Amino acid sequence: MRSVIMTSFSRIVVSVLSAGFLLVGCGGKQGEEKKPEEAKDDTAEKAAPQEDLGLTPEQAAKVVARVGEREITVGDVTEQINRLSPYIRRRWAAPEKRKEFLQKLIRVELLSQEAERLGLGDDPEVQRTVKQVMIRLMVKNDLEKDVLPSTVPEEELKAEYEKDHDKYHRPAQVRASQIVVKTEEEAKKLIVEAQANSEDRKFFRDKAKKISIDEATKERGGDLGYFSKPGEGGEDEPEVAREVATAVWTLEKVGDVYGEPIKTDAGYHVVKLTNKKPEMNRSFESVKRLIENRLLRQARREGMDKFVEDLKAKAKIEIFEDNLGKLEAAVGLDEAGRHVHGGHPPQLEKPEAKEKPEDGDEGDEG
Repeated sequence: MRSVIMTSFSRIVVSVLSAGFLLVGCGGKQGEEKKPEEAKDDTAEKAAPQEDLGLTPEQAAKVVARVGEREITVGDVTEQINRLSPYIRRRWAAPEKRKEFLQKLIRVELLSQEAERLGLGDDPEVQRTVKQVMIRLMVKNDLEKDVLPSTVPEEELKAEYEKDHDKYHRPAQVRASQIVVKTEEEAKKLIVEAQANSEDRKFFRDKAKKISIDEATKERGGDLGYFSKPGEGGEDEPEVAREVATAVWTLEKVGDVYGEPIKTDAGYHVVKLTNKKPEMNRSFESVKRLIENRLLRQARREGMDKFVEDLKAKAKIEIFEDNLGKLEAAVGLDEAGRHVHGGHPPQLEKPEAKEKPEDGDEGDEG
């Protein structure tokens, strides 16, 4: 078991340190902006089997350096170079650059062997990293080929597009804020003030919070949200009085304040246009890739869950409930599962990237 861990440890250290030293060797600086070709995920092109490296097994086995008992072969060097992005890989094309690359691998190997000599292969953090890398390799080399889906049928994509029709098709919308007061006289005075301060976003919000009698919007600074023209909106749009919506749609410029009080059963409304969204009609082809990525993530997650459940069914798993209390105390959890005493939840997985916000969602006054 120890030899397996040490072998894996050595490979992990070589991979991690190689990435760091090679970037430094290439003149890359922290925070330096990548060029277009380099902006792609550098891990997208991983090492290929030796038969895919353009080498015969005999060529790949040729030893180019020996560091202690560890041999570095032509295949090793080629594999490490092929791990780089195409843009960086071109920097190592010349023969003299290959020698420099080899020196970097030798340096990495020396550090790796020294780390092993110091017994870091038994370090818990290293062993956790070994497990994570093994899982990642298993997913990449085995599960992605045989268990996890890689494509979604076209008809399924179209069905999802039609199901979410309203998500990709939407009439033009406006966003507005309101202040509701009791009397027409008060509303007229407020309109004059609001128009005089139309460029001051904070003025209208603060006034709404201070004097508006509409409790539903008061705490939001009077924000009504986005809504379409009367009769065109969907069920998910906020409920806006028809008189108010009609008045707002006559305003042309963001920041404009309607010139007259709007009378409803709730009182007298003073309204301000805060943003606009144009009509949206996204074709199937324009969102096809987004839908496929989302469905693939879901299908792969379900596939991995099933794979794990199958493993559980075959494995002998014992859970000792009596010791769970000790675990919770050790990691700083209270009875409700909240972290206390400075405890922090472990970060097991990176959160999924959120979809890009729709046009017009940024820069709103509300």
